Amino acid sequence: MTSQIKIHKAIFNMGGTKIAARELNVSTSAVAKWIRNGSIPNLDIANKVAAMSGFSVEVLRPRYEPE
Repeated sequence: MTSQIKIHKAIFNMGGTKIAARELNVSTSAVAKWIRNGSIPNLDIANKVAAMSGFSVEVLRPRYEPE
């Protein structure tokens, strides 16, 4: 499962893009960008999404792995 799909499912578990954006005090376009990019760049927000969605922070905010 790609990181984009994992973040999409986490946002879905929160009630969707609009509800997640409202709960996290960010714009819906920011949430859509996280899904598109496959990562939540802000650690505090990633922790909140993890707590509200049932996903772990490691899944929502993957670490950089050099090639």
